[in-house]
Amino acid sequence: MNDLGTFELLGRLAVAAFVMIAPTLCFLGLVRGLERLRDDDLINEWARTRGADDVTEQDDVLAVLASGIGIQTNESSTVRCPACGTHNRADVRFCHGCQGRLGSP
Repeated sequence: MNDLGTFELLGRLAVAAFVMIAPTLCFLGLVRGLERLRDDDLINEWARTRGADDVTEQDDVLAVLASGIGIQTNESSTVRCPACGTHNRADVRFCHGCQGRLGSP
């Protein structure tokens, strides 16, 4: 195999590796960036100004926002994790907070 063929093969392998790895790295960067933008203190303060009682107990941001604009959430469909105390939907098998196994749904 001549030198041009070797460089061409290495170039193609480099492009293939980049095409496979770059989207994953971009996605992980996006997820990490969105996690940094999440501001629970701001949401809790917004809920307190709207009259919510115990917003620090609620782990679900959507429930806080829904209660702030008057949407009723179904509290009977939540289960508290015995290990960490996080509120989870009743139909899930694993805890949102600690990833521990919950009772059967």
